[in-house]
Amino acid sequence: MTKADLYRKKLISKIISEGVQSNNRLNVNFDGDTGVYTEILTLNEIVEITEDFTTHTTINEYLNEFIFERIDAIVSDFGYTVNEDIDTTSTDVYDGYELNVPLKRKPYTSLEELFNEIDQEMGRQPKPQVPTPVNPSLKNVASQTPINQEPGHHKIPHLPTVAKKEKTQNPRKVDMILKTLFESKFNGYKLTTDVGKWKAVKTLKKDNKLSITWESMEDERILIETIIFPKDTNKIIVEVKDRGGKKYLETFFEIYRIPTDYHSGEKFFRKTLFSLLKKYVDTNVIQIEPFRERFVFWKTDNPSFSYSFSTPNKNKIILDLISFISTAKKPILDDFFEQNNLKHKQGYLQTLLDSAEAAGIFKFKREGNEILILRGPNYKAFLDGRVRRVVW
Repeated sequence: MTKADLYRKKLISKIISEGVQSNNRLNVNFDGDTGVYTEILTLNEIVEITEDFTTHTTINEYLNEFIFERIDAIVSDFGYTVNEDIDTTSTDVYDGYELNVPLKRKPYTSLEELFNEIDQEMGRQPKPQVPTPVNPSLKNVASQTPINQEPGHHKIPHLPTVAKKEKTQNPRKVDMILKTLFESKFNGYKLTTDVGKWKAVKTLKKDNKLSITWESMEDERILIETIIFPKDTNKIIVEVKDRGGKKYLETFFEIYRIPTDYHSGEKFFRKTLFSLLKKYVDTNVIQIEPFRERFVFWKTDNPSFSYSFSTPNKNKIILDLISFISTAKKPILDDFFEQNNLKHKQGYLQTLLDSAEAAGIFKFKREGNEILILRGPNYKAFLDGRVRRVVW
């Protein structure tokens, strides 16, 4: 056992024998066959003990060792063991982890049962190890000694109860979760966009905020840097620049659900960050050199135009119209609806046709009472998959 573990054992003995909790970061409750061991660990201490996660790669790895090896060894001396059904990933403590470790009484060995039988025959009953109730007149004052590290000169004050109640989302904890999660699951992740793939390279800023640099695999000159929650805000800063530092674009995304555990953190990366970044690349980054020359862009201020026309194979009606224009002697729009039994959907499809006209795929010409549908300037680009709707 380390000196810190011996200190823990001493505190537990004091709680059991005197009912005195001399350090408000540690408590224990033995109640028959079950019990609970409670301790608060600050992130500062975890970082220091793991030498900034060089001895342990993740918080979970450290907590699992701490609970199932060190704490289990301590409570074993009092006849208990750690119940394996425990979640080490969730906590609502500001700037740390509040561990509530469920305990269960250790099963008796045959030798222990023999001695118990002898005690019973001789009229002696083993004294149960039940803590004396805490004297309410005693003040529960923290010892100011960080029990999770060897007691020394560098002491970190105990965690104030007020801070726990007032602030349950700790930005530093979020930063650490995202950093650990990204390094373990997403370092080198490739984001697929209309202008090719972008490879993620993790960096960490001086203020401990996760910064992800995305390198274009199509053109090595272009980089995208995303800084996650700078200055503890709910924003993600996005900067598009070249390797020389010249900035082309800058924007930010606002996030309204901050991840506070590993499960929500992974969902944040997959469903939020990567999705927002892909959309930004496909509508904004696509317009800068050297990408813009490959595409034809269109825009509209009409909110009912929700079509992009970036994937021809998913626009069957548009493809059918282009085929109709190519084969009909006179491409009358009403004839198309009649031939394809779409007369009843003509009103519904009008928005699609208006959008396609705005995108330059078609153009309409009136001749008397008839409306002709003709190829627009961008119909070939549409068939080649080079038409993109953008926001200016």
